[in-house]
Amino acid sequence: FLGVVRLVWRRRPAAGRPLTVRDRLILAGVVLTGGVLAPPLLLWGLERSSATTTALLLNLEVVFTVVLAGIVFGEHLSARVAIAAGVMAVGGIVLGWTPGDPAIATGAAVVTLACFLWALDNNLTRLIAEGDPLLIVEVKGLVAGTVNILLALASGQAWPSPGTIGFGMALGAMSYGTSLVLFILAMRELGAARAGAYFSTAPFFGAAGGLFLLGESPTLGLLAAAALMALATWLLLHEHHLHRHHHPTGTHIHVHVHDDHHQHAHEGWEGPEPHSHPHPSGPIEHEHPHTPDIHHDHGHG
Repeated sequence: FLGVVRLVWRRRPAAGRPLTVRDRLILAGVVLTGGVLAPPLLLWGLERSSATTTALLLNLEVVFTVVLAGIVFGEHLSARVAIAAGVMAVGGIVLGWTPGDPAIATGAAVVTLACFLWALDNNLTRLIAEGDPLLIVEVKGLVAGTVNILLALASGQAWPSPGTIGFGMALGAMSYGTSLVLFILAMRELGAARAGAYFSTAPFFGAAGGLFLLGESPTLGLLAAAALMALATWLLLHEHHLHRHHHPTGTHIHVHVHDDHHQHAHEGWEGPEPHSHPHPSGPIEHEHPHTPDIHHDHGHG
């Protein structure tokens, strides 16, 4: 849906810096891993495994996201964040656990691969999070949606009714498009690992929705999962990362307000804050609590 909007509303004001050639290559990787490859793998694995097993395995996405962020992409991870991500994953397992439900190894392996691809997608998206999140989601949705529609038609699926198409587009715009835009904005401020850990609370909200919207009865697993996810959220919210750090000299462009990191002159009026324009940064050396956001992607000794 957002991809179609992009085609119609070409003059929409940007909400981030323009994408460079490097950014566009990364965006292609995002679309390929998270939009083209992972969804069909999930469906293929779901056909060969139980729904419960698949739900449990989907919690591996946050684990893979944290591992890739720390080991491959160089994002600073504290022990508190690693523990919180693990607790979140356990909470998801407790939420979906059904004793005696069988698992099929091939299907489980394919679902695991899909989770790894989504984790890679998360970390690649973090690299271009300064860009316009609507543009990123629009491109991803349009390309991935087209590919998956073609795959469905090629597999013999019948074309849905206009009402089903409209409902699906509206639901996707909210539950997928809007949530992904917010996820990208969160990664700007938190980094991939922390944003992924928060995002893994989604199964709990889905289960809670079943209670309040569908009248389902609460289970011991739901209550235990709620307690675990509350603990993990508390760990993340009370993370305190503070040390003296250096911001090198450079020039970049992104949406900003004039805080301590953005004390620069303007050539004329650049519009109301927050606004986006090329501006110098650094050199600054100071100490304050921070997360691995787009301004604090520095090394740690």
